Amino acid sequence: MWLMKTLLTSVCINQRGAGHTNVIRPPFVMDVFLLDTLTEMLATPLRFLSYVKLRVAVSDKLMSGHELTVLGYHLKQNLWLDEKYDLVMLEDSVAQDLDAAMLVRRDNLQGDYTPAGILTKMRRTRYEDLIKEIENRADPATLELGFHLLSMNEDACRNVHRILETIMRKAQFDGKRHDVTLASSTPPCGVSFHCNPRTSHEAIAVLEAHCAKRKYQQQAAQWFGVSVSPNGQVQFGVTLDYPWVASDEMERLTADMKPATRVSDALPQFLREGWRMKLGRNEPCHCGSGIKYKKCCLK
Repeated sequence: MWLMKTLLTSVCINQRGAGHTNVIRPPFVMDVFLLDTLTEMLATPLRFLSYVKLRVAVSDKLMSGHELTVLGYHLKQNLWLDEKYDLVMLEDSVAQDLDAAMLVRRDNLQGDYTPAGILTKMRRTRYEDLIKEIENRADPATLELGFHLLSMNEDACRNVHRILETIMRKAQFDGKRHDVTLASSTPPCGVSFHCNPRTSHEAIAVLEAHCAKRKYQQQAAQWFGVSVSPNGQVQFGVTLDYPWVASDEMERLTADMKPATRVSDALPQFLREGWRMKLGRNEPCHCGSGIKYKKCCLK
């Protein structure tokens, strides 16, 4: 119940217009049948409210004959709409997989229990593990990150998986902190991922300072940071959400900071470096557990 209230408050706040004015968007109205279907297919509060938030955000550019059609599209690809389109019209056939899944669930027919898409394609990935960690922690500092992650298209989701897999592997190998940033230019925002073998108050300050500089450099209104352990557990998170304002001090702090590299350019080399590292099975695991690698993070 506490998680649902926290998430609902977050969604309500972020339905305000740009610049956090007091202009409230029209309410998202649904009938009981749609609510029942939503809560069955999107079974966690984070996923349910993420859908509501995304649905309201695209209300001006999305047309369909029925709300179940929109849900069917969301289950396929996160309700992600290409920015180059001003208006998108969905045919009712988009909801065929959803209709079939509901028949399987409620009438015990043979078939897929869940439509192929966002709930199935990222199973057993670091991206999915991170979402679950955020849901389980119910930490206000990471809930907005959860919404951000659930709004990504499939390519971005897979990049998050590859990034986490690589920095975790590097941290396991050398016992040092590793980080990488996934930035977006439309709208300017991003996530900085840190992998810390050992967490501390200093590590929190380092992540927050790093996110503040990245946010300023990208001229973004919103930026997220998350620190994970070498075995993938979320340690802490940072959410920076305020308008970008020019600052002489920040100009000085970011003067020597390298520009954010496009993930499509940096990721291939980053992955090659990560997978070239080899750790002996009988060596102490670099996550700091004191256990042999083969009995710890290798499992």
